[in-house]
Amino acid sequence: ENSYLKIVEYIYSVISAKSGNYLVFFPSYKYMDEVCNRFMQKYPHIKVGIQTNFMTEDVREDFLQNFNISSGENILGFGVLGGIFSEGIDLKGDALIGVIIIGVGHPMICFEREIIKEYYDNKSNCGYEYSYMYPGMNKVLQAAGRVIRTEEDRGTVLLIDDRFLHQRYKRLFPKEWDNYYIINNNTHAQKEVCEFWE
Repeated sequence: ENSYLKIVEYIYSVISAKSGNYLVFFPSYKYMDEVCNRFMQKYPHIKVGIQTNFMTEDVREDFLQNFNISSGENILGFGVLGGIFSEGIDLKGDALIGVIIIGVGHPMICFEREIIKEYYDNKSNCGYEYSYMYPGMNKVLQAAGRVIRTEEDRGTVLLIDDRFLHQRYKRLFPKEWDNYYIINNNTHAQKEVCEFWE
């Protein structure tokens, strides 16, 4: 709960640095709803689209169509990691210029995950990695991949979570991510995004 307003400010600093369409991905619907509500209260002039638990095919298409309309109006989409908009959608060119990912994408603790963890702990002492870390990072990579769909695409990805600074996560970054910047506050984020686009 202490992070909600900080994340609101990070989101705003990124989207205000360069006009365009952005997606923000959260580890859960509850977290997304809490941040989204605070964001809309503080910045009511920003057009927002929100993923919901049970979206019909038509509603999904309408959500995505907002990104492809060249009305000059920008949209900020809120979704969940591992959800319908973080995997398998193509928003090429200027349809999407940035993604913000909150959290490392760990799956929820459940009986099945704990069985996998126990199995790999016994086999190689890497149960946590196979059960939670690798599936989570796969979700993060899928979500980040929404930005760059073709060789001509350009965009930014902001990862928000201190765990991304730990070596066990950094070693899972693709080679293309070697040239990343560590951001300490929302002003720094805005400055780096501005410099990237310049």
